[in-house]
Formats: sequence, structure tokens, C-alpha cells
Amino acid sequence: MSTWVLLLFQLSITWNTNEQYAHGYLVPFLCVFMLLKADPYNPSVNRTHEASISRKLWLILGIPLLLALVPIWLIRGANSDWRLLNVVLFAVVFAITLLMAYNQGGWSRLKPLLFPISFFLVAIPWPLATDLRLTQWLQERVSSIIVDILLILEHEAKLEGTVIDIGVFGEIGVDQACSGIHGLQASVVITLFLGAYYSFGWMNRILFTLAGVLVALCLNLGRAFSLSYIKIKGKGELLERTLFTIGDWEAPNLHDLVGWIETGTIFLIILLLARTAKGGLFLHTMGTNATNWANLRFSPPIAFSLAAITIITGTVLGVEYHYSTHEAKMENLPAISMDLKDSQIMTIRQDISRQVAAQLHFKEASSIQWQEKYRLVYSPHKGGLHINPNDEYWQLFEANWDSGGACTAVLSTHSPESCLPLTGLVQIAPKAGENPILIPIRISDRDVLFEVYEFSKNDRKLIVFRSFWPKKIPPHQPNLFPSDGYNFSGRIKSAIEGNRNVGGTMIALSIANVDSPQTAINKLQTLANQRLSFGNKKAP
Repeated sequence: MSTWVLLLFQLSITWNTNEQYAHGYLVPFLCVFMLLKADPYNPSVNRTHEASISRKLWLILGIPLLLALVPIWLIRGANSDWRLLNVVLFAVVFAITLLMAYNQGGWSRLKPLLFPISFFLVAIPWPLATDLRLTQWLQERVSSIIVDILLILEHEAKLEGTVIDIGVFGEIGVDQACSGIHGLQASVVITLFLGAYYSFGWMNRILFTLAGVLVALCLNLGRAFSLSYIKIKGKGELLERTLFTIGDWEAPNLHDLVGWIETGTIFLIILLLARTAKGGLFLHTMGTNATNWANLRFSPPIAFSLAAITIITGTVLGVEYHYSTHEAKMENLPAISMDLKDSQIMTIRQDISRQVAAQLHFKEASSIQWQEKYRLVYSPHKGGLHINPNDEYWQLFEANWDSGGACTAVLSTHSPESCLPLTGLVQIAPKAGENPILIPIRISDRDVLFEVYEFSKNDRKLIVFRSFWPKKIPPHQPNLFPSDGYNFSGRIKSAIEGNRNVGGTMIALSIANVDSPQTAINKLQTLANQRLSFGNKKAP
């Protein structure tokens, strides 16, 4: 049980921060349900020989599996976001669980429990590279199909990365939510569970799962197109408008409501497919089986249980001591904050996409666009004054991480050069394979290093500045951006050296429509003098 607690604690980091894997909280309950409804264990079966073999297995497999938790948890301390660790940790916990089941009754005890325990795999986040690659591929396919349909319907549409330019009505971004990845994963969970619930054969379960995936992808395409069509008809403001309120409760906006309807429809169609395949409404299901509480009882030898408690407790405490000892030698830094309270500028708070939130794993973040009021322009389509996209304006993206999260590894991988080209921007500097230049910006009595990136789109420049300000830092070390966080050797080295994520703040500032990077740098220093400071966080 204690090993499963460690696994659930580790996985909850991703379940909490990534909506794509929020279904993970449901999966343990589904596993327990299937365990309770599995064929009952008959302890009357003679298992003397099997028990004799199992005693050897405790020494050959059981203790080494427990000891494997020590390096896993040590590496996890510096790499809590590393999805490979999730797989390795599950493999260890899975093997220990199977060993305990085999110890009770051999193969006859183990066989009916294999699928319910293996089903927990659907709660394990996919490898990040696979996840990102599949999501991006789905985004590209969905956006391309939508553009083709719009052109067939004789509407103006041009694809730039995964952003659809629809002329006077602006742009449509096909983000992670619109890619269909959520529905795809939900369909896999639902079909695998219903396949077991209705006692499908293995081949039928595979075909049923493929059918569920197809249903999810088709419905998502319909959802994405319908939302795009609303915007191309000049009704885009309806998507984000709260439909109605009851007291202090606000109903979801149209965009989110359509997403809920899509999810519900996926479940309903898959359920109807399952029932139809099994013969209709009145049929035998797993739910009609007797509840067998004995299936939840695993009884390893007392010596092994004591060893497990000792090793796990010692591992958790020892790892925490390892990292805290290293951090005690570091210098505490004051928090950095930005003040945008100014009557001379107009600020617009922007929503942060689910895709960005899922990938960055931050505790909190904000995205704000602003421009001096004398530069604003009147928009007849939106009504009133709005930011002039053809004049100089600023964009702030600020994210904060607590200690122990995924910040170090995340920031080493997700950068402007990997994200912004998806919006149609062309990177000018740094060149491919080169590191960005670093400039020191004086804030109060400290130099804060910023990375500099240069992009262009339609002959207009966008200069991006990015800095990470940690909560703690080794003495005399500058605030360099984390690097090699997703490198295997880098992860192991961080764990050995006790370099756990200490938390901090990332500030990404961009200025559009300037004539040169040097002009942008000068403006950044002026901005820092006026609005950036150390101390308590100021609300924008």
C-alpha cells in the first residue's frame, strides 16, 4: 500500500497541473471497482509448492524492487516532472503488487487481477516527446482541415502555423484543447473500461477502442469547426461571453460549454456502441457480479512489510535531507514584481491557453498586453479604442513556480524559439544552434540577465526578452536560464548534486513594431526603471 501512495503522490503533480491527465484521479476508483468485481479468490486451492517458490522470489525480486525506490526517489527530487520516472515507478509498484498476489495463490490468484491492475496505465502521462509531437500533429491536421472547409465555403482563410488568419475578424488559434488530444485520451479510458465492464473479448476490445478514438477525433473536428465558423461570422465575442449567472455562480462561456457537450457526446456514443454490440439494454455486466472484498487483501510476509516501511520512510527522509542541505548554502533572493498601474496606458489581460498551462506546470501566471493611450486605435468591429497592432506595444507573460515543481526542466526546454514559430513568426536571432545573447538590466541595485530573441512577421519586428529569477541561488552566480533540463545526464547530475528546483519567477517581455533590437533594449531598461522592482508582488 505504501508503494502505491508514493506512486499516487508523484502522479498527482501532473494530474493537478495538466487537464489532459485530470482523469487520473478517476482511474484508481475504476481499478478498485474492477478488482472487487473480478473472479473471487479461492484460498482452498493447494498452493504449498507455489508458496515455496514465492519465498525465494521475495529475496530475488521483492527486496531489490524495494531498494530500487531509493535512486528513483532521489532522481525524482530534482526531476518531479520527468515522465520516464512515472513509468519506472509504476513498473516497480506493479511488480511488487503482482508478487504479493502470486504469494497468496499463485497464477490462479494473479490471473483475474492482471487487467484491473494494468488498467492503471491509462493514468500514466505519456512520454513528453510523444505527447507534444502527437498534440502538434493533431493541431496541424485540424487547422488544415478547417482552412480547407472554409475555402470550400468561399470564406477568407489563411493558415500560419496552427493559427488561422480570417481577415478582418482576426485570427483563430487551434490550441491543445482544439487538437482533440483530450477527447482521444478520454475515449481510450472509457472504451477500455467498458470493454471490461461488458466482458468483450480481447480482439473486440481493441476494435472497440479504435472505434472510440475515431468517434472522439470526428466530434472534435466538428467542435473546432463550429467555433471557428462562429468567429468568421463576426460573432467571436459570443465564445467568451458568460451565458448567464445565478447569484454569484457564472455559467460557462460558449467555448467551454461546447467542449463539455463534446465530451458528454463522446461518452454517450461509446456507451451506445458498447450496449448495441452486447445485445441491448438488458444484459449481464461486470456490475452484476458479486463484490469480492477478498480481492483487495494482499498479505506479504511480515518481514517484507517491515522492510518496505523502513526503506520507504528512510528514502523519503534521506532524500529531503540531501536536497535541503544543499539549499542551506544558497542565497535567498527577493521576489521580483512588475507594476502596470498607470493611467497613461491601456492594459488587456489575456487568457493563457490550456496548452501553455499544461506544458509549463506553473503555480500561477498572467499574460498582459499594454500600449500607451495615445497609440490606441478605434475598432468598428470590436467597438471603442483598442491596441493598435501597427504601432509599438508591449506584451508580458509572467509565471511563478514553488519549490519542488517542474520549473527547472520545463524552462530549459520551452523557449520562444520553440513556441513562437507555431504562430507564424519567423526567427531572426539567434541563429539555429546558437545561444541567445544576454544583456544585464539594472533593477534597483542588482543586475538581472535577460535573453534576447528577434522575430519578424510581415516585415514587422518582435523583440522578446526572457529572464528567470529564482528564489534561491548559489553565491556569486548570475540568474542564468536553466539548461539541459531534459538531458538524461543533466537530470542525473542535478539529483546527485542536490540541485532541486527552488522555485522562482519567469518574466517574458516582448515589444512589437520597433526598428531594431538595440532600440528595444533601451526601451526595456526604461521600462525596468519605471515598473520592475524587488519586494512584494504588486497586482497589475
